Amino acid sequence: MKTLYRYAIIRFSPFAETEEFANIGVIAVDVAHGQIGYQIAPKRFSRIRHFFDEQGYAAYAGAVALLELELGRISEFLPSYGSWDGEQAFNEIVTRRESSIRFSEPRVAQADPPLSHFVAQLYGRFVKRDFSTDTPEVALTRDIRKALKRRHLGFFKQIEIDDEVVSVRFPLAHRGDRLRAIRPLSFGHKRPMAIVDYAAHWRKRLEYLLDRNQITPRDILIATQGPTPDAESAAHHAYRLAKEELGDLPFDVVPGEVDGDINERIIAFARDSIGPTRLTF
Repeated sequence: MKTLYRYAIIRFSPFAETEEFANIGVIAVDVAHGQIGYQIAPKRFSRIRHFFDEQGYAAYAGAVALLELELGRISEFLPSYGSWDGEQAFNEIVTRRESSIRFSEPRVAQADPPLSHFVAQLYGRFVKRDFSTDTPEVALTRDIRKALKRRHLGFFKQIEIDDEVVSVRFPLAHRGDRLRAIRPLSFGHKRPMAIVDYAAHWRKRLEYLLDRNQITPRDILIATQGPTPDAESAAHHAYRLAKEELGDLPFDVVPGEVDGDINERIIAFARDSIGPTRLTF
Protein backbone atom coordinates (compact mmCIF):
# COMPACT_ATOMS: atom_id res chain seq x y z
CA MET A 1 0.00 0.00 0.00
CA LYS A 2 1.37 3.38 -0.98
CA THR A 3 2.09 6.03 1.62
CA LEU A 4 0.65 9.52 1.32
CA TYR A 5 3.28 12.23 1.68
CA ARG A 6 3.27 16.00 1.64
CA TYR A 7 6.57 17.65 0.84
CA ALA A 8 8.19 20.99 0.06
CA ILE A 9 11.48 22.08 -1.47
CA ILE A 10 13.78 24.12 0.78
CA ARG A 11 15.27 27.13 -1.01
CA PHE A 12 18.01 29.65 -0.26
CA SER A 13 17.30 33.19 -1.45
CA PRO A 14 19.90 35.62 -0.02
CA PHE A 15 18.82 38.68 -1.99
CA ALA A 16 15.15 39.56 -1.58
CA GLU A 17 15.22 42.20 -4.31
CA THR A 18 16.18 39.71 -7.04
CA GLU A 19 14.02 36.83 -5.75
CA GLU A 20 16.57 34.38 -7.15
CA PHE A 21 16.86 31.13 -5.25
CA ALA A 22 18.70 27.81 -5.21
CA ASN A 23 17.26 24.53 -4.00
CA ILE A 24 19.18 23.36 -0.92
CA GLY A 25 16.99 20.66 0.60
CA VAL A 26 13.64 18.95 0.97
CA ILE A 27 11.22 18.26 3.80
CA ALA A 28 8.35 15.77 3.86
CA VAL A 29 5.69 14.49 6.25
CA ASP A 30 4.13 11.03 6.37
CA VAL A 31 0.51 12.11 6.63
CA ALA A 32 -0.77 8.89 8.23
CA HIS A 33 1.88 8.67 10.96
CA GLY A 34 2.84 12.32 11.36
CA GLN A 35 6.56 11.66 10.91
CA ILE A 36 8.74 14.38 9.41
CA GLY A 37 11.89 13.76 7.38
CA TYR A 38 14.27 16.19 5.72
CA GLN A 39 17.65 16.47 4.02
CA ILE A 40 19.67 19.65 3.66
CA ALA A 41 22.78 20.34 1.59
CA PRO A 42 26.08 20.66 3.53
CA LYS A 43 27.14 24.00 5.00
CA ARG A 44 30.02 24.13 2.53
CA PHE A 45 28.03 23.82 -0.68
CA SER A 46 30.18 25.03 -3.56
CA ARG A 47 27.26 25.43 -5.95
CA ILE A 48 25.90 28.28 -3.81
CA ARG A 49 29.10 30.22 -4.52
CA HIS A 50 28.69 29.45 -8.22
CA PHE A 51 25.09 30.61 -8.23
CA PHE A 52 25.49 33.73 -6.06
CA ASP A 53 28.50 35.86 -5.17
CA GLU A 54 30.79 35.59 -2.15
CA GLN A 55 28.39 37.63 -0.01
CA GLY A 56 25.58 35.17 -0.66
CA TYR A 57 27.87 32.21 -0.02
CA ALA A 58 29.01 33.72 3.30
CA ALA A 59 25.39 34.04 4.45
CA TYR A 60 24.50 30.49 3.45
CA ALA A 61 26.31 28.55 6.21
CA GLY A 62 24.69 30.56 9.01
CA ALA A 63 21.22 30.26 7.51
CA VAL A 64 21.58 26.49 7.13
CA ALA A 65 22.89 26.12 10.69
CA LEU A 66 19.79 27.85 12.08
CA LEU A 67 17.52 25.75 9.88
CA GLU A 68 19.17 22.51 11.00
CA LEU A 69 18.78 23.57 14.62
CA GLU A 70 15.07 24.30 14.13
CA LEU A 71 14.32 21.08 12.27
CA GLY A 72 16.44 19.03 14.69
CA ARG A 73 14.42 20.25 17.66
CA ILE A 74 11.15 19.47 15.92
CA SER A 75 12.33 15.96 15.02
CA GLU A 76 13.48 15.36 18.60
CA PHE A 77 10.21 16.33 20.29
CA LEU A 78 7.69 15.31 17.63
CA PRO A 79 7.52 11.57 18.50
CA SER A 80 5.79 12.39 21.79
CA TYR A 81 2.84 13.88 19.93
CA GLY A 82 0.13 12.48 17.69
CA SER A 83 -0.07 12.41 13.93
CA TRP A 84 -2.11 15.63 13.76
CA ASP A 85 0.76 17.50 15.41
CA GLY A 86 3.21 16.18 12.82
CA GLU A 87 1.27 17.59 9.90
CA GLN A 88 0.62 20.80 11.80
CA ALA A 89 4.35 21.15 12.47
CA PHE A 90 5.04 20.63 8.76
CA ASN A 91 2.53 23.35 7.85
CA GLU A 92 4.11 25.80 10.29
CA ILE A 93 7.62 25.07 9.03
CA VAL A 94 6.82 25.68 5.38
CA THR A 95 4.79 28.84 5.98
CA ARG A 96 6.34 31.76 4.12
CA ARG A 97 8.77 33.65 6.32
CA GLU A 98 10.88 36.78 6.00
CA SER A 99 14.18 34.97 5.79
CA SER A 100 16.76 33.82 3.28
CA ILE A 101 15.32 30.32 3.75
CA ARG A 102 12.11 29.80 1.79
CA PHE A 103 9.89 26.82 1.01
CA SER A 104 8.02 25.91 -2.13
CA GLU A 105 4.28 25.42 -2.06
CA PRO A 106 3.60 22.02 -0.45
CA ARG A 107 3.04 19.17 -2.86
CA VAL A 108 1.36 15.77 -2.45
CA ALA A 109 2.68 12.39 -3.55
CA GLN A 110 1.90 8.72 -3.00
CA ALA A 111 4.92 6.44 -2.96
CA ASP A 112 6.07 2.99 -1.87
CA PRO A 113 9.42 3.84 -0.20
CA PRO A 114 9.59 4.61 3.54
CA LEU A 115 9.98 8.23 4.56
CA SER A 116 13.81 8.29 4.67
CA HIS A 117 14.10 6.80 1.16
CA PHE A 118 11.38 9.08 -0.18
CA VAL A 119 13.26 12.13 1.15
CA ALA A 120 16.53 10.88 -0.39
CA GLN A 121 14.80 10.51 -3.76
CA LEU A 122 13.41 14.04 -3.54
CA TYR A 123 16.85 15.39 -2.62
CA GLY A 124 18.45 13.66 -5.58
CA ARG A 125 15.79 15.05 -7.90
CA PHE A 126 15.48 18.64 -6.70
CA VAL A 127 18.90 19.45 -5.20
CA LYS A 128 21.62 17.33 -6.76
CA ARG A 129 20.22 18.00 -10.23
CA ASP A 130 19.06 21.51 -9.49
CA PHE A 131 21.65 23.46 -11.41
CA SER A 132 21.90 21.59 -14.66
CA THR A 133 20.55 18.82 -16.82
CA ASP A 134 24.15 17.83 -17.53
CA THR A 135 25.44 14.41 -16.59
CA PRO A 136 27.09 14.21 -13.13
CA GLU A 137 30.52 13.94 -14.78
CA VAL A 138 29.96 17.08 -16.84
CA ALA A 139 28.67 18.90 -13.75
CA LEU A 140 31.71 17.83 -11.71
CA THR A 141 34.03 19.00 -14.49
CA ARG A 142 32.27 22.36 -14.60
CA ASP A 143 32.49 22.76 -10.81
CA ILE A 144 36.22 21.98 -10.84
CA ARG A 145 36.81 24.45 -13.69
CA LYS A 146 35.01 27.22 -11.77
CA ALA A 147 36.96 26.44 -8.60
CA LEU A 148 40.22 26.68 -10.53
CA LYS A 149 39.23 30.02 -12.07
CA ARG A 150 38.47 31.43 -8.61
CA ARG A 151 42.06 30.53 -7.65
CA HIS A 152 43.42 32.21 -10.82
CA LEU A 153 44.15 28.78 -12.30
CA GLY A 154 41.92 29.11 -15.33
CA PHE A 155 44.62 28.04 -17.79
CA PHE A 156 43.41 24.42 -17.61
CA LYS A 157 41.69 23.80 -20.94
CA GLN A 158 40.39 20.86 -22.91
CA ILE A 159 43.16 18.93 -24.65
CA GLU A 160 42.71 15.84 -26.79
CA ILE A 161 45.47 13.33 -27.40
CA ASP A 162 44.79 12.18 -30.92
CA ASP A 163 46.77 8.95 -30.96
CA GLU A 164 46.65 6.83 -34.11
CA VAL A 165 44.90 4.04 -32.18
CA VAL A 166 43.18 5.63 -29.18
CA SER A 167 42.02 9.24 -28.87
CA VAL A 168 41.54 10.49 -25.31
CA ARG A 169 40.04 13.81 -24.29
CA PHE A 170 41.11 15.54 -21.08
CA PRO A 171 38.61 18.33 -20.27
CA LEU A 172 41.00 20.00 -17.80
CA ALA A 173 44.59 19.96 -18.97
CA HIS A 174 47.70 22.14 -19.31
CA ARG A 175 50.65 21.47 -21.59
CA GLY A 176 53.94 23.00 -20.58
CA ASP A 177 57.08 20.92 -20.86
CA ARG A 178 54.71 17.95 -20.47
CA LEU A 179 50.99 17.31 -20.20
CA ARG A 180 49.34 17.74 -16.80
CA ALA A 181 45.64 16.89 -16.62
CA ILE A 182 42.72 16.45 -14.25
CA ARG A 183 40.30 13.75 -15.36
CA PRO A 184 36.93 13.81 -13.53
CA LEU A 185 35.15 10.45 -13.54
CA SER A 186 31.63 9.94 -12.20
CA PHE A 187 30.40 6.49 -11.14
CA GLY A 188 26.70 7.09 -10.66
CA HIS A 189 25.66 4.27 -12.98
CA LYS A 190 22.49 2.36 -12.12
CA ARG A 191 24.06 -1.07 -12.61
CA PRO A 192 26.99 -1.97 -10.33
CA MET A 193 28.66 -3.85 -13.20
CA ALA A 194 28.63 -0.67 -15.28
CA ILE A 195 30.62 1.07 -12.52
CA VAL A 196 33.30 -1.62 -12.61
CA ASP A 197 33.36 -1.62 -16.41
CA TYR A 198 33.75 2.15 -16.58
CA ALA A 199 36.81 2.03 -14.31
CA ALA A 200 38.34 -0.77 -16.40
CA HIS A 201 37.63 1.23 -19.56
CA TRP A 202 39.59 4.24 -18.28
CA ARG A 203 42.38 2.17 -16.81
CA LYS A 204 42.96 0.53 -20.19
CA ARG A 205 43.00 3.87 -22.00
CA LEU A 206 45.42 5.47 -19.57
CA GLU A 207 47.71 2.43 -19.55
CA TYR A 208 47.85 2.60 -23.34
CA LEU A 209 48.84 6.29 -23.25
CA LEU A 210 51.51 5.50 -20.66
CA ASP A 211 52.95 2.76 -22.85
CA ARG A 212 53.04 5.18 -25.78
CA ASN A 213 54.74 7.86 -23.63
CA GLN A 214 51.85 10.21 -24.34
CA ILE A 215 51.43 10.80 -20.60
CA THR A 216 53.80 10.29 -17.67
CA PRO A 217 53.34 8.98 -14.11
CA ARG A 218 52.00 11.43 -11.49
CA ASP A 219 50.96 13.91 -14.18
CA ILE A 220 47.31 12.86 -14.30
CA LEU A 221 44.96 13.40 -11.37
CA ILE A 222 41.78 11.32 -11.35
CA ALA A 223 38.90 13.04 -9.51
CA THR A 224 36.07 10.64 -8.78
CA GLN A 225 32.43 10.96 -7.81
CA GLY A 226 30.59 7.95 -6.43
CA PRO A 227 26.98 6.80 -6.32
CA THR A 228 24.41 8.84 -4.39
CA PRO A 229 24.09 8.04 -0.65
CA ASP A 230 20.72 6.35 -1.22
CA ALA A 231 22.11 4.00 -3.92
CA GLU A 232 22.12 0.27 -3.26
CA SER A 233 25.00 -1.20 -1.27
CA ALA A 234 26.11 -3.13 -4.37
CA ALA A 235 26.70 0.17 -6.17
CA HIS A 236 28.90 1.46 -3.34
CA HIS A 237 30.83 -1.82 -3.29
CA ALA A 238 31.35 -1.55 -7.05
CA TYR A 239 32.61 2.02 -6.57
CA ARG A 240 35.23 0.78 -4.09
CA LEU A 241 36.34 -1.80 -6.64
CA ALA A 242 36.48 0.94 -9.30
CA LYS A 243 38.80 3.06 -7.16
CA GLU A 244 41.02 0.05 -6.51
CA GLU A 245 41.19 -0.58 -10.26
CA LEU A 246 42.23 3.01 -10.95
CA GLY A 247 44.52 3.04 -7.93
CA ASP A 248 46.84 0.54 -9.65
CA LEU A 249 47.79 3.29 -12.09
CA PRO A 250 50.73 5.62 -11.26
CA PHE A 251 48.30 8.49 -10.70
CA ASP A 252 46.59 9.91 -7.62
CA VAL A 253 42.89 9.10 -7.32
CA VAL A 254 40.99 11.58 -5.13
CA PRO A 255 37.35 12.47 -4.39
CA GLY A 256 36.15 15.31 -6.59
CA GLU A 257 34.35 16.97 -3.69
CA VAL A 258 34.87 17.01 0.08
CA ASP A 259 32.02 18.28 2.28
CA GLY A 260 30.33 19.83 -0.74
CA ASP A 261 33.40 21.76 -1.92
CA ILE A 262 35.98 20.94 -4.57
CA ASN A 263 38.80 18.89 -3.08
CA GLU A 264 41.79 21.07 -2.20
CA ARG A 265 44.11 18.36 -3.53
CA ILE A 266 42.81 19.19 -7.00
CA ILE A 267 43.67 22.85 -6.49
CA ALA A 268 47.14 21.90 -5.23
CA PHE A 269 47.72 19.69 -8.28
CA ALA A 270 46.82 22.57 -10.58
CA ARG A 271 49.17 24.96 -8.77
CA ASP A 272 52.01 22.45 -8.92
CA SER A 273 51.46 22.14 -12.66
CA ILE A 274 52.77 25.59 -13.52
CA GLY A 275 54.71 27.02 -10.60
CA PRO A 276 54.41 30.51 -9.07
CA THR A 277 55.43 32.52 -12.12
CA ARG A 278 52.14 31.91 -13.94
CA LEU A 279 49.93 33.04 -11.06
CA THR A 280 48.47 36.52 -11.63
CA PHE A 281 46.23 38.55 -9.35
